[in-house]
Amino acid sequence: MLNNISKDRIIILLKIFSGLLIVAIFSQISLGSAVRLTGSGLSCPDWPLCYGLWFPDPEKLSTISDVNYEFYQIMLEWIHRLNAAIFIAPLTLIVFIIGLKLHNSGINQKTLYAILVLLVLQGLMGGFTVFDSNSPWSVAVHLGFALILLLFVIRIFMQSLYLNYNVNIPYNKRKLSTLIISLIFIMLTMLMGAIVSKSGSSLACDLWPLCSDDGLSIFQHNKFLHLTHRALAIISAICIYFVFRIYKDIRHNKLIYRVRNILVIVIVFQIVIGATVIFTELNMYIAMFHQSLAVILFMMLSFLFWFTLQINYKN
Repeated sequence: MLNNISKDRIIILLKIFSGLLIVAIFSQISLGSAVRLTGSGLSCPDWPLCYGLWFPDPEKLSTISDVNYEFYQIMLEWIHRLNAAIFIAPLTLIVFIIGLKLHNSGINQKTLYAILVLLVLQGLMGGFTVFDSNSPWSVAVHLGFALILLLFVIRIFMQSLYLNYNVNIPYNKRKLSTLIISLIFIMLTMLMGAIVSKSGSSLACDLWPLCSDDGLSIFQHNKFLHLTHRALAIISAICIYFVFRIYKDIRHNKLIYRVRNILVIVIVFQIVIGATVIFTELNMYIAMFHQSLAVILFMMLSFLFWFTLQINYKN
């Protein structure tokens, strides 16, 4: 079907579909946080169906005796699955097919195959989390695959934009190392956040920036998980600071310079929102916003990483 379409139009299609895929993955991660925060992870106890139904109709659900969840919880989990099946899976396949047509135009084939493999692993892991009763570690791994998939899709999207990589950036290797470390710690912070949420440790420390004054040891299981999340968040903030510092010599590239400045604003706002989650005793909407901001940070760092990597490659 694509054989009769010009190369320029195929590139436009890749821009559109890879951009839509980024939005779909972002939405999926945000939906996942809503599912966790409302305790809806097992509201559909089977997979890929929900109580044996393709659509959880209220009337049919009322005839099932072992439904122990509110209808909104069941719908949240069902919409989470629907987005994966109706949007993410087809969009990934479309991006893969279009990208293969442009393998001679700077679109990396290994990245295309990587997103295809990650899609399969993500789907299987989604099913496994149900069979594993939504254990904290399986939920964290499920989120991890989504973030890695997002990382690679961002690369395809950037390659479809044909950005100008003829930029003189001193100490590129140092920048690249700092970005890799920052991405790792942002991802670890998010994964630990998922574990904290699923293990019921979100309010184990009910004070901020201190933990609590209940007299229990900080090595008590839930407190230790919560404090580990906070420690990773602090390290992530320090990493963002170093990213900000090492890109101070890039004023001539307005796009990168703006991303660098926005990173600092977002991480400061993220810290404030994280504290607000504690002060509001885990307000669901604020907690979801906290998760979404973390994904935005991850996306911005991913952009800087691929941009800097491409410059290194050309050099």
